[in-house]
Amino acid sequence: MRLVIRLVFLLLLALGWAGAKSYIIPIEGVIDQPLAIFLEQSLEQAEREGASGVVLYVDTPGGRVDAAIRMSDAILASPLPTIAVVQNAFSAGALISLSAQQIYMLPGSEIGAALPITVTPVTQPEAADRKVISALRSKFRAVAEARGRPVNLAEAMVDPEREVPGLSTRGEPLTLSAQKAAETKIADGVVSSLGEALEKAGFNPQTQRLEPGTRVNVARFLTNQVVAAILLAVGVLGIALEFFTPGTFLPATIGIIALALYFLGGYLAGFSSLLEIGLFVGGLLLLLVELFITPGFGVLGGLGIAGIVASVYLTFGSQSVAVGSYAVLIVAVGLFLMFRFFPRTRLGRALVLESTIAEQAPPRDELQSIVGAIGTALTDLRPAGTALFGERRVDVVTQGEFIERGTPIRVTEVEGVRVVVRKEG
Repeated sequence: MRLVIRLVFLLLLALGWAGAKSYIIPIEGVIDQPLAIFLEQSLEQAEREGASGVVLYVDTPGGRVDAAIRMSDAILASPLPTIAVVQNAFSAGALISLSAQQIYMLPGSEIGAALPITVTPVTQPEAADRKVISALRSKFRAVAEARGRPVNLAEAMVDPEREVPGLSTRGEPLTLSAQKAAETKIADGVVSSLGEALEKAGFNPQTQRLEPGTRVNVARFLTNQVVAAILLAVGVLGIALEFFTPGTFLPATIGIIALALYFLGGYLAGFSSLLEIGLFVGGLLLLLVELFITPGFGVLGGLGIAGIVASVYLTFGSQSVAVGSYAVLIVAVGLFLMFRFFPRTRLGRALVLESTIAEQAPPRDELQSIVGAIGTALTDLRPAGTALFGERRVDVVTQGEFIERGTPIRVTEVEGVRVVVRKEG
């Protein structure tokens, strides 16, 4: 009777294993933090749903080192059998592939070239400093040891100073073709297709492919270095243009939307929280106070810049230098175009609220004469704007209060060219 029960149990177990599918997780495109989150969630889903094993289909030119290390750790920690089927595994992709229990190379594939590089908009890509190379080399070594692969070859993929006779020369990181990867035991073999890789690895040929959801795809797009820099720059330019043309709201609306998308990408990717958003908004408000309420560059301006820089750094970490550099470059170009060409366009003339009053602001020595004068706010004063005194148009500022366009106002103080007003009555 016990023998029958045992046979039935083994039969049910075999049937259950036969029904468990192999889960395919694509590792495609640039390696970034949203992709790392997708991999972690996919591994958890595969384990939860009883997958027989996980196939990592790797086709990537590389990407962020921190994201690759996070993905490597997740693969190493997974209790499921894992194989990497490599189309191309350069840089960060090599570390991810080496983390799998088995590696199979597709025809024409390559693996390696993992030298970390630094990229900015004003310099040519260059190798990271020796500390970064040493740290990443140690990570490759640890992963190779954990999976029983040649440690010297793994290190040579990162460090161009590690020469491998017959495979690489000093000064260039190691890159292996499919055949060389199999011959040197970096890979377990060369296969013609995914199906053959499943067969050689002993995986169930029935598969289920997991795909990144909308959240991951949106996060990957918004956190792209160039896209993030454009959003940050447009946000800053939009708000700046609003203060140069108060009362129009269109530039501010565009700026706020751009900044919302900038921080949304960071939030979806797990980079940013309310802290980063608060630092940016607080820094921007301090700068505006310094510029329009207490002119002159002092403590408030310094704190404002520090808050903005901190928010950008905390949102993008190691990418912050590149994102910030691109944003500064775009803002500089944008400001030049804004002052040079924008006022001449039809939209520009509409935004600056050209009126029939052609007279310019009075000279500095004439401004003292309008102390106590009563006029009308020509634009919304938030707190800066333009007012009309008789037939003279004057740039004014309040003590911080908001005054709507058309409200009667009185000049309370004149300091140089700074005309301070308050609501009359």
